[in-house]
Amino acid sequence: MTSTPLLFEKYPELQDRIPRIELGNLPTPVVEMKNLESELKHSSLWIKRDDITGEKYGGNKLRKLEFILADALRKKKKWILTFGGLGSNHALATTIYAREHGIKTVLVLIDQPITEHVQKQLLRFHHFEAKLSYAKNMPGVVLKGLWQLISKRGVYFLGPGGSNKIGNLGFVEAAFELANQVESGMMPKPERIFLPIGSMGTYAGLAVGLKLAGMETNLIGVRVTDIGMTNEKETAKMINKTFKYLGKQSENIPQLSVSPEEVNIDHELVGPCYGAVTKDALDAIQLIRASEGIHLDTTYSGKALASMLKHIQDSKISKGPILFWNTYSSVDLDGIGIKYEDYKQLPKSFHRFFHEDLISHH
Repeated sequence: MTSTPLLFEKYPELQDRIPRIELGNLPTPVVEMKNLESELKHSSLWIKRDDITGEKYGGNKLRKLEFILADALRKKKKWILTFGGLGSNHALATTIYAREHGIKTVLVLIDQPITEHVQKQLLRFHHFEAKLSYAKNMPGVVLKGLWQLISKRGVYFLGPGGSNKIGNLGFVEAAFELANQVESGMMPKPERIFLPIGSMGTYAGLAVGLKLAGMETNLIGVRVTDIGMTNEKETAKMINKTFKYLGKQSENIPQLSVSPEEVNIDHELVGPCYGAVTKDALDAIQLIRASEGIHLDTTYSGKALASMLKHIQDSKISKGPILFWNTYSSVDLDGIGIKYEDYKQLPKSFHRFFHEDLISHH
């Protein structure tokens, strides 16, 4: 477990101004992917193992929740209202760790392609006692979200992905963590870092942290959501809001900003919609599982790895060190005891997602 965050060590005045609770097994290791190097004939490929951030549930969301839940607890909130797709990893991570700290969750969910993963996630939401609300699409999110805010007391509003000026601090800290691992000789300084970009908070936090830590690298976000939500302009805005927030907490933090032109997003691998299962992602998932024993998902991490592979195979990048930031949880939740028939205990608006039986009944 981490004691004092490296961000707070550099700027001690933040310790009393920004609350944080310890949830994860941090720092996560950086590991050289030697088998994948041999497969791709590239000399320096590394992975940041954020799939093992937590014992109950891993992935990138836990880093954000260390700051978000601390803020909610300080404000004495009883509920967290948040949003995502039907199979949202953010929604599940929030539910699991909020429940541990006595906070209930309301999940307002929108459509995405129905896969076995989506069905399992819906059953897990129920298992961990989330209250579910089906919104279908973005107009529905507004209406259902407003209703939840009006009808409940003590609600903490949390946008999709936990991506806001508070949650992003988890990845400001993660950038300091990586810089420390590079300085300690655990890996060479990466020329490029590949990661998925959806709600933009992971990318924004890393961009801020890398600048504050003085580590220059090319941060490549691989878009997995609609371009109207995820683009260079909106990402630059989020980066600058995070800088501004930190600057308000400490006069020692330089007031930096970035332009949309400084944001690097790969738009080519998202597929027809959010959550679409693409051949490129499936091929990338199979390759890293066979070579390194690492499991990825089709919505986020598989597409990010597919972008990295495509850049290497198309000779778009040099032979310098590359880091793949694994944002997917590798914690096996199949043992928690969910059953296919449990879908009947979900609100009726979710039942139709189980008419096609993709989950084994055993």
